[in-house]
Amino acid sequence: MFKTFPEFSKLTHKDKDEYEAAIRDFPPVGDVAFAGLMTWWNPLNHMSISVLNDNFVLPYWIPGDDKHSGLSIVGTNKIDESICTIFDYQKERGEKPRLVNVPEFVIGSIQYPEMFHFKNDRARDEYVLGVSKFYPLNNMVGHRRRKVERMLHRIGEENIVVKSLDLDSAEDRQLLLDAAERWQGRNINNYGKMEMEAIKTSIINARVLGSENAALFVNGELYGFCLYATTMDRRYVVIHCVKATNQRALGFELLAYAFAKWFANKGVMFGNVNADYGILRLRMFMLTLGPDSFFRKYTIEPSVR
Repeated sequence: MFKTFPEFSKLTHKDKDEYEAAIRDFPPVGDVAFAGLMTWWNPLNHMSISVLNDNFVLPYWIPGDDKHSGLSIVGTNKIDESICTIFDYQKERGEKPRLVNVPEFVIGSIQYPEMFHFKNDRARDEYVLGVSKFYPLNNMVGHRRRKVERMLHRIGEENIVVKSLDLDSAEDRQLLLDAAERWQGRNINNYGKMEMEAIKTSIINARVLGSENAALFVNGELYGFCLYATTMDRRYVVIHCVKATNQRALGFELLAYAFAKWFANKGVMFGNVNADYGILRLRMFMLTLGPDSFFRKYTIEPSVR
């Protein structure tokens, strides 16, 4: 059992089943998923959790980024009352009353929105891509389809294999860890550091996190991999990270086609590929993919009167 707000319990791998049972009816938001919390949001192994009116209060913290760090709420029960309770707690501590990274489905349960000021946190909105845009091949945008057709013709589709690696195997784990290190960019920024830590955690703790993988091999050589989690809504997967060789001979289009085929064959319709974190180049790239929708996030403060 988790402690009641304002007390917090440390969130551990042993809490996975209890936590996931409580959020099973919520949309598949990556920052709410257990694996997301324990990889992207668990620097220094600090993630904690509290219960308030059958909702969860979560502290989201990014080292060096106070703008996007703070308390959040996940749930749909007595949300107005719960937000006011958190604001009163923050005021008593001399802190600015504010919630961050609040999913849109939580906002939809607020009865008196005039009590609050909402600001969309665009950098934290999660992109949802339709698998059908990348597989079958004739669904792809013309220029991408032609690139894939040329690569398939040159390489031979029979030489392109996507399979799941056994991350209980030390050899397979090390294969992905080595590839991630090798394919990491030279000018790594704060986001890159977070991504690398998330990748390592997802690989090393795959079993306890419920992390799954798809690995792309071309002529028997590893060219890319995807770490993801299947959600309670089986139409969706939450993609925690994708890594690939920077060899131009491969190309993003072939990678997207191969992974989309993998997911389509499992009955998956949508992939939540997470947020762009305000990185302009990443945002431009993700927008070119043509997202079907977004899981929006908001900052909430008291209404100014």
